[in-house]
Amino acid sequence: MTTLSISMVTYQLDKDVFLQAINSLEMAVEHSIQNKLLSRVTLTIVDNGDDLAFLKTVLDGIVWFENTIIDSPKNIGFGRAHNLALKACKSDIHLVLNPDAVIQKDALTIGCKYLKEQSGAVMVTPFAREPSGRRAYLCKRYPSIFDLFLRGPAPGWLKKIAGKRLGKYECRDFSDCKVTRGVDIASGCYMLVRTDAFKKVSGFNEVYFLYFEDFELSLRISRVGTIDYLPMMRIVHCGGNTYRKGLKHIGMFCRSALIFFKTNGWRLT
Repeated sequence: MTTLSISMVTYQLDKDVFLQAINSLEMAVEHSIQNKLLSRVTLTIVDNGDDLAFLKTVLDGIVWFENTIIDSPKNIGFGRAHNLALKACKSDIHLVLNPDAVIQKDALTIGCKYLKEQSGAVMVTPFAREPSGRRAYLCKRYPSIFDLFLRGPAPGWLKKIAGKRLGKYECRDFSDCKVTRGVDIASGCYMLVRTDAFKKVSGFNEVYFLYFEDFELSLRISRVGTIDYLPMMRIVHCGGNTYRKGLKHIGMFCRSALIFFKTNGWRLT
């Protein structure tokens, strides 16, 4: 059977959402173990904030997977924190999971089974909705500056006019009934990936503190195998919406975008 490791990075937790996420994760792990797909599951949480006591209390009640908490003395960023967890992984498959992602009961079973059967795939990305029920588009094509403007601060009238363009960037043409192979970019909120492939590309690029590290990882890991959109694997993502988080987050987003385009090539429109 398959072994699974999971890494999660926490910072200024929404505790109610985190409890939903952990409960859904435990049910998904139980489902996979009882269906004899997974034999051993480990969770490593890197706490970049001050949530250690709360995390210990929650994880004390977990029975379906082993867990470890790494208490970071400061906020070291998203990618670097996940890389800390990755170093100790001795698993077949690894899950990069946000603490605001609530996963469907059979999500792990579907995703791990697919990776076992499809040797050319190195990562799978799920169908997602927001808590309101609205679709969340996690797959992306390589972005231009205009695409990012449309998805973020652009006025509503412009988004409406450029809806077709935005839809192409967000891969809205992908079928939600069958697998799409060869996705350009997957979201870091839920990345189910072969551990050996993840390690082969040395995990996340730590030059990114927050934002675009998932874009950059997607481009690098695509050289090892395909990223596939697996719509039967479903989650609810309670995060996102960078431009509603204030100027600090907008500044970090713009800095990471600059690094990404300087490294991988500029597209203005």
